[in-house]
Amino acid sequence: MGFKTRGYLSERPEEFHYQTKVNSVTGSELINNTLAKSFLRVDTTADDTLIDKMIVTARVCLENYLGRDIVAKNRTIYIPYLGSRVDLPFAPVASISSVTVDGSSASYSAKGLNNEIIELEELPAKEVKITYITEGLSGSNYDHALLQLVSTYYDNRAEFKTGEAVNEIPTSVRMFLAGEKNLFI
Repeated sequence: MGFKTRGYLSERPEEFHYQTKVNSVTGSELINNTLAKSFLRVDTTADDTLIDKMIVTARVCLENYLGRDIVAKNRTIYIPYLGSRVDLPFAPVASISSVTVDGSSASYSAKGLNNEIIELEELPAKEVKITYITEGLSGSNYDHALLQLVSTYYDNRAEFKTGEAVNEIPTSVRMFLAGEKNLFI
């Protein structure tokens, strides 16, 4: 009896888990401080550092919500046991730097619309490590969602506002990005 994981059968479910690491950010933010301040109607430089941090925080929050990288990154995924296929998180994938199976370089095929599926040729695999670069995303929906979320963070710098909790992505931001969400995570 196996354990079904994302459509693939594993014989050892107690060992199936993966780890993902961002090695470096290779792209740039979609919105900058000037655009954010214009959207927020902020005229001073007093909050520039705060707004810069909110831009990064908003982007990371949206990337985790979407399961896709908005800003291109170099990533590594480590999987201690799996079958012949790996779904790479945070696609679309621009390039694959390396694939190792049990510590040795491995042969593979990249598949899927965004090269997000790796099919290994060497099995069984006890340990798989893949290093890859994501493309990042662009478009006015992402820009506007980021601006909306930065605005929410800026206007509500604490965990609450009078009468309601602000502890999730605002509905308007989720609606901008609903069709873009990756169901991997």
